[in-house]
Amino acid sequence: MMKKHVWFLRAGSLWTFYVWAVLVRNMIIDRTDTVAFRAVHIGLAIVSFAFAALTWQISNSMAKEIKLRKRSRDLPGISVPNQSQ
Repeated sequence: MMKKHVWFLRAGSLWTFYVWAVLVRNMIIDRTDTVAFRAVHIGLAIVSFAFAALTWQISNSMAKEIKLRKRSRDLPGISVPNQSQ
């Protein structure tokens, strides 16, 4: 994975957090929808938050791996095992 992929995952996570946070805030403020509609969408928001958090965590671990690989190329004598096999 390359650094641009890490940033793409992070951007997707931030976008998911933003969109669902705005939707949940609007549902709490505006009570024109039914309780069932709000409950379903708030449940979907919780699941989406969990996926976004997991994606953010994966992107962080990949960024650390990229940094380690770059550092190991710069310093002779240090090798990082290849985990992509």
